[in-house]
Amino acid sequence: MGKADVLSALLIQDRLIRFNLQMLETLIKEIKADFEEVNLLAEACLSKEELKAYKDVLLRVEADLLSKLSEMVDHLYDLYEVFNFDVTFLATLPEELVREIERLNAINSINSKLEFIETILDEILLIGEENNKLYAILTPFRVYRELIKHGMEFNKKLHELSLQRIG
Repeated sequence: MGKADVLSALLIQDRLIRFNLQMLETLIKEIKADFEEVNLLAEACLSKEELKAYKDVLLRVEADLLSKLSEMVDHLYDLYEVFNFDVTFLATLPEELVREIERLNAINSINSKLEFIETILDEILLIGEENNKLYAILTPFRVYRELIKHGMEFNKKLHELSLQRIG
């Protein structure tokens, strides 16, 4: 395997980690911004019972979803730090870099955490399945779930591209 193939695989791994970091950091910001906007809509459109159910959802979002997203961002920063250290340390040994890419297993690490985020979103969205108003109010979370799904598919495609270069 040539140095160009190893470099290509390294750059793909770098982008994989960085794009996921950017996606998750943006998602956290969007969710926090939506709290303000959706709260106004919820208070204007929902009955007292529906509003209580919605506020329970918000508690779940804050306790579970935002917490897990923040943990994942921290994990990705750690992964990126290890990746950069390894690349620097092993720069003169292409065969070791390939083994390190495989050992870090960034794609599986990232996608398993994204699957957990998707599960939390699914549970949040279940609350709105039986009520049209709650279903409408929770629309941003359906969008976030789709973003996570597309992110996982994107990661798989990048990983396949990486494997083509080093395999």
